Amino acid sequence: MLRSQLIKIATLVVLGFGSFSCDNVQENKDYVSQETRTKYNFNLEWKFIKENPENAQELGFDDVVWSTVSCPHTFNDIDTFDDLSHGHHDGEGNHWRGTVWYRKHFMLPAEDANKKVFIEFEGVRQIADVYINGKFLGQNQTGFIPFGFDLTPYLKFGENNVLAVKVNNDRGDHFRDNFPLVWHHEHWHPNHGGIYRNVFLHVTDPLHITLPLYDNLETLGTYVYSENITAENADVTINAEVQNEYPDAKKVVYEAKIIDNDGKVVATASSEKSIEAGDKYMFSVTTSVSNPKRWYTRHPYMYNVETILKVDGKAIDSYNTPLGIRSFNFDKDKGFFNNGEYAKLHGWGQKPTNSWAGLGAALPDWLRDYTYQLMDEAGGNFIRWGHCAGSPAEIAMGDKYGFVTLMPGVSGESQDDGETWNIRIKAFKDMIVYYRNHPSIFIWEGGNWAETEAHYQEILDVINTFDPNGKRLMGNRRADVKNDSEGYVSIEIGTEGWEREYPDLPIVESEYNREEAPRRIWDKYSPDDNFYSHQNIKKNTYKLNSEEFAVNQVDHWWEKMGKKTYHVGGANWVFTDGPHGGRCPTEVTRASGEVDAVRLPKEAFFATKAMWRPEPQVHIVGHWNYDENTIKDIFVVSNCQEVKLYVNDELVGTNSSPENGYIFKFDKVSWKTGSIKAEAYINSELQTSQIKQTARKPVALKLSSITGPQGWLADGSDIALVDVEVVDANGNRCPLAKGRVDFTFEGAGVWRGGYNSGKPNSINNLYLDIEAGINRVSVRSLLEAGNVSITASYEGLPLANISITSKPIKVVNGLTIELPQVYQDVLAEEPMPIYTPEIPEYIPGKTNKSKLFTKFSYTGDGKAMLRTNMHWGKKSHTDLEHNYTVIPRYLNKAEYIRTPNSDKNYWARDQLQFIAGVKMHIYVLHDDRVPRPEFLLEDYKDTGDNVKLDDAVMSVFHRLAEAGESIIMAGNSDGEVPEDAKMYTVIGKKF
Repeated sequence: MLRSQLIKIATLVVLGFGSFSCDNVQENKDYVSQETRTKYNFNLEWKFIKENPENAQELGFDDVVWSTVSCPHTFNDIDTFDDLSHGHHDGEGNHWRGTVWYRKHFMLPAEDANKKVFIEFEGVRQIADVYINGKFLGQNQTGFIPFGFDLTPYLKFGENNVLAVKVNNDRGDHFRDNFPLVWHHEHWHPNHGGIYRNVFLHVTDPLHITLPLYDNLETLGTYVYSENITAENADVTINAEVQNEYPDAKKVVYEAKIIDNDGKVVATASSEKSIEAGDKYMFSVTTSVSNPKRWYTRHPYMYNVETILKVDGKAIDSYNTPLGIRSFNFDKDKGFFNNGEYAKLHGWGQKPTNSWAGLGAALPDWLRDYTYQLMDEAGGNFIRWGHCAGSPAEIAMGDKYGFVTLMPGVSGESQDDGETWNIRIKAFKDMIVYYRNHPSIFIWEGGNWAETEAHYQEILDVINTFDPNGKRLMGNRRADVKNDSEGYVSIEIGTEGWEREYPDLPIVESEYNREEAPRRIWDKYSPDDNFYSHQNIKKNTYKLNSEEFAVNQVDHWWEKMGKKTYHVGGANWVFTDGPHGGRCPTEVTRASGEVDAVRLPKEAFFATKAMWRPEPQVHIVGHWNYDENTIKDIFVVSNCQEVKLYVNDELVGTNSSPENGYIFKFDKVSWKTGSIKAEAYINSELQTSQIKQTARKPVALKLSSITGPQGWLADGSDIALVDVEVVDANGNRCPLAKGRVDFTFEGAGVWRGGYNSGKPNSINNLYLDIEAGINRVSVRSLLEAGNVSITASYEGLPLANISITSKPIKVVNGLTIELPQVYQDVLAEEPMPIYTPEIPEYIPGKTNKSKLFTKFSYTGDGKAMLRTNMHWGKKSHTDLEHNYTVIPRYLNKAEYIRTPNSDKNYWARDQLQFIAGVKMHIYVLHDDRVPRPEFLLEDYKDTGDNVKLDDAVMSVFHRLAEAGESIIMAGNSDGEVPEDAKMYTVIGKKF
């Protein structure tokens, strides 16, 4: 029978005051945590039905014919990544939507009848109604914020209990009209419904430290923070909310111990208080850590704080809270400093669903950790969760891998009122209470759009109430669309802005480089694999191959952030491909990731690694298997000063003048079978090199497996990955290999398969196409341990086989104490960057200003510019040499925005935005060959005048704008745009 034992709870939260005494101690022995409460893994053995039967919440309801599943679970894993994107940023819409039920049978020991029992859900998509033994407990509809309930009054100890959850993932057809849950739409997140994150059961003493679950329970847990941080000392305050649910008062001794990464106690503090029956009390103690090991992005050192409650000398409850001791500063002119050390932030925006082809959003924690390790390998140290909160496991991973985190609550992309705002601000409060102890969180994101002054004040009130000592900044993406934002945001969260909008604030980018490219297409000199030849290629917003996408990553980073001294850095949008908001109908994903939807790296992954890792790096973009007589440009990415390129050990050239900081281009290199080598130098000293060989003809399939750090667990939801590669006689991958692989599968598992990025209906099949020499499939475990055997066949090659064996999990009465596995002992100390390219001098206060177009920003892919004195002969676009010839006289001497013509078929709701500095005329020149967008038809009037631009006739539209009015313009068209079309131009003139 399961009993209380050691469970290290990596959670958080709280504030308050209490009497305290402290004595700082150093203990030179490993510390053993108190064994006072039980944390059960509640993921296993749920009954599930994809229907909505009546009375399914009742204890005696017959669910014997229902399926048995384990969490994390989604009922949309079989209908995602299977349809080509609609384009236009709409996302994959063909998911099953409706109401389903989960039921969990479990029994707690009879001797626990005097204990308290709480249920914790890390997240349910989208609306969860929770019942215990037929009793309705409450509802949560955030989809992304943990929540919980007190089960104690309704439990039968020593008997069968049933926890039932009714889950609904339906939504409005258009994300703008999906009231009140405006963030619940595949435009933002793939609509993968279910109990898709972990579920835990907490069993505590009636006198206990509360959980950080503000939703429903309204409890605060612990709140731990550091002050007066130096290399010699740090003062640490540990608050804990304690609840006495005994029928009489209890005299409580509260102890706090700070334990370092080696298991040594480095500081203690204690306090005493008599707590009346039914009361809550906030203990607060402060102690000091001498010579603290501080949390750096390059050395994220973590402590553990154990808080203990004792009555009559006996420990009756304890709780563990993460602690990272760090100071930081976001400087508007100099960038970001961590413990006084400069660090440029580079990383990714990531969807909190983190969807995976064949699995949807329901991933075991170790797979989320696997993604984090890839981001770390690629040189990341920053993550922005968009536009809803990441999972508890992932925020803890930000702590351990050193990722500065920009953390939102829940939001779509709008300023919301009424019920939507009430849900959002409540979720924001719940999120802060749950996550505020994590040192990786440096910025709270109030929303994905500007708010009213009243709403900004509510956001700050929540932060000041529940995180008063975190010193974190707050910002809203697109705060520049309203003057109401002035005085409330403390950091500018930009979106591909070429000019900062708030000169007095630091700036971090939230979504730059939103282009797309699949992994399977190397370059224009390699055989096509259903991309350029795809029937939908003309509908694509982007037609980038892997080489162009990799070079694009470097260009965008350097131009928008890397070369700007004042710029903190930002989030490349996004790290993993997923079925949300894709703009390319050649793909079943939004292919913006550095890795694809099964986490296989693209060339862009290695490009970011070569830029951002601190150690010397060099990467030759592409492969070395071309046709005879191929002559092509070779791109090498390196964080060094100089690169030498060799073909078959013959020097091709030396380049010491990189483009955009890191791109070393070698023109017209002749291909020869053999090898290509790049050597990277600093001050004429060789730092590192890379060699790529010509692969020989395919001779074999190679199968290899990837499992969690503890192996493949038979818990009903764990995943084993299997890579299938086409290799030559030397074991080298054949980079141009493609074609179908057929699998046979048998044993103790569920085949989940993989996907092909450019084909519909490719998931969950026992066949799959190789892409660029490799692909990846997955197998889900059962609840019984056993072996699975996989055989792969590929035309012309011998069969390949692999076996994987799952490990048993001990489950008693529906409960286990084996918690979800993640990687441990990952602490590493990275060096300072080996070299930084020369950065242009920044002169504070020098910006491109306009009295008409204030807070101007442009979120397209190309660069837009503010220009003055519109007249005949002016250049029309930033990337064309066309000039205006004849224009209406009233446009003379006006200011105008020169947009990039390359964005003529790019669509975004907020593509161009500014606030009118004065009452002004606004004119838009729009190509008559392009379907007119909604914003133009609704807000502007056709003047009847035209402007001739090269082969285009541009109609002149007009409206008046009042001073202070927010002007937002979407893309050039809401529909398809002709190839030879022109992007619109915006002109302003004082009224």
